[in-house]
Formats: sequence, C-alpha cells, structure tokens
Amino acid sequence: MQSELDAFQNFINDILIRNKSILDQTTKLQDACTHLCRDISKAATTCGCISIHVEKQPYPTKEDLSLEDLKSLMQTHIKGHLCPDCAELLEKEMGRVLFYLGAIANTFDLSLSDILEYEKKHMDLLGKYSLR
Repeated sequence: MQSELDAFQNFINDILIRNKSILDQTTKLQDACTHLCRDISKAATTCGCISIHVEKQPYPTKEDLSLEDLKSLMQTHIKGHLCPDCAELLEKEMGRVLFYLGAIANTFDLSLSDILEYEKKHMDLLGKYSLR
C-alpha cells in the first residue's frame, strides 16, 4: 500500500515541469527555507503573535544531571502562539520545503518514505543520545 508520503512524492513527479534541473530544485529549496525563516521572524516583528526571548541555553556542569533533566532545561525561546494568519503562512512555506525536497529525492531516485524510515531507525537506535 502506498503511503501518503509516497503519494506526495509521485504527485510531485507528475506535476513538476519547469524546475527539473537539480540547480533549480536546490535553489528553490533554499528559497523556500529562506521564506520560512522570514515568516517566523515576521510573526514576531510584524504581527507580534509570538515573541522571541533569546537567552543562553543552560548547559549545567553537574555531572549527575540526566539527559531528561537537560532536555527539560532547554528552551525554544518562543513566547506566545502563532495566530491563524501566521500559522497559515508557515504551513505554506513548509509545504514548499517539502515539495522541493521531494523533487530532489525524485531526481536522485530516492524514496522519502525510505529516508524517513531510516532516520526513525537511526534515532530509535541512538534515542536521546543523538543529541539533536
């Protein structure tokens, strides 16, 4: 049975006409990532639905601190919640990122589903010790 990710990748393959070049695809992916970052910034600076309070991440030197304790100390630096308009913009740009990532996978005859499964297994194997 075809997964939703496989179906999305096949859809990309069917509709992608203009940006078949790997150079087009990589620059479009980079552009989509740039727009995503810009929209996050604008949610804070233009809309104001979120605010970004940046502080140094607390890396305690206590050797008896567990990874779970360390995880609970780390912060996103985001305060507030996205308004519906900003959430829609972020979803749109994330969709573009996924689209061009799928296009690149198609160019190299790679399966996003297989890549996702590999990454899940890798993360499951390393668990919290992957420290991502």
